Amino acid sequence: MLQRNNRWPASVLGMMLYTLVFIFAHHFWADAAEQTVRGQPELLLFLLPGVLMALLYPESPLISTLWIALSGTLLGMAWVWITVPMTHSWLLIVAWSLSALFWAGCGALLVRLLRIMLAMRAE
Repeated sequence: MLQRNNRWPASVLGMMLYTLVFIFAHHFWADAAEQTVRGQPELLLFLLPGVLMALLYPESPLISTLWIALSGTLLGMAWVWITVPMTHSWLLIVAWSLSALFWAGCGALLVRLLRIMLAMRAE
């Protein structure tokens, strides 16, 4: 468990990882604008920040992951908005960001599930 004074560095680390994944995945998404139908497997990369935050905050993995992901989404959207000209509607960007939040939350829930399964196996 994290001590009280180690929560801020863990939050900053999680937010930076989430923001980097957001920018990296957005470049794949923005480059594929001319394709008509395409899946977006790069959204699965958002499992990594969710897993990391769940490991760093075992007492509240999902809530801490979603707060960090929300702040990372805002930071990532600001960075992309400043550096890349907007070619998509805001509604599409918000939907993509909510999908990224969903996958980060799934990463946290995956860690929670693995902990429960390991605890049941140890009994």
